[in-house]
Amino acid sequence: MKDTIIYVGGGKGGVGKSMVSIVLVQYLLDKYGKSKTVHLIETDESNPDVGRIYKEKIPVSNALLDENEKGWILTANIIEQSRDTLFVINSAARSNMGIRKHGHNFVTIFESGKVPYNLLTLWPMNRQRDSVTLLEEYLERVSFGSVYPIRNQYFGESSDFTLYTKLYKDSKYLKNRVTKVLDFPALADLIADEFYTGGKTLPETVDKLGAFMAQSFLSWQHQAYQVFEDILEFNEE
Repeated sequence: MKDTIIYVGGGKGGVGKSMVSIVLVQYLLDKYGKSKTVHLIETDESNPDVGRIYKEKIPVSNALLDENEKGWILTANIIEQSRDTLFVINSAARSNMGIRKHGHNFVTIFESGKVPYNLLTLWPMNRQRDSVTLLEEYLERVSFGSVYPIRNQYFGESSDFTLYTKLYKDSKYLKNRVTKVLDFPALADLIADEFYTGGKTLPETVDKLGAFMAQSFLSWQHQAYQVFEDILEFNEE
């Protein structure tokens, strides 16, 4: 399994970045935790939910990937000095400003092969136009790696994301770079409230739920894991 950086983008708040990151970290731990280190880089300074959940369980680094170059240098140094590691970067809202200024330099070192990592981008979306336009802006500056937009079904069924479909037809960046569009399952509101407010990992959340809610949560977790299973089948190297 080649060491990989998984960037969970979105460019704005409220699209499900934290939820995707939490489930992704747990998926990687469950499947690859015995052979790889899972390292979270938390870039959300104002509301670091994912970092708080995992800070006592896995390596967690805090780095502000904004227009200041300091956070980018820190992140690059951590990655360059690590081995046998799967990195999850949980991006903050308005991260597009940092990407605009430093994204090209950051990915160039991976594109050159000097730092032997794969880069994979997950991009949770709601149904608004800026979910797509921010992705286009990201792709304009980050020319390396696989890209997977994620239709967050909390905001509707796949067929409701008509704006993405329309804009895709007219976007050279989306057509040339998007590998596949994924659908992330919605979690029932009552259970989602327990999950969000509890500040717990998935296994810890299951333990504190009643029998029926726990079973519903596990069913949702299985569906969410399957989203990653289809794209994160790493080959041993």
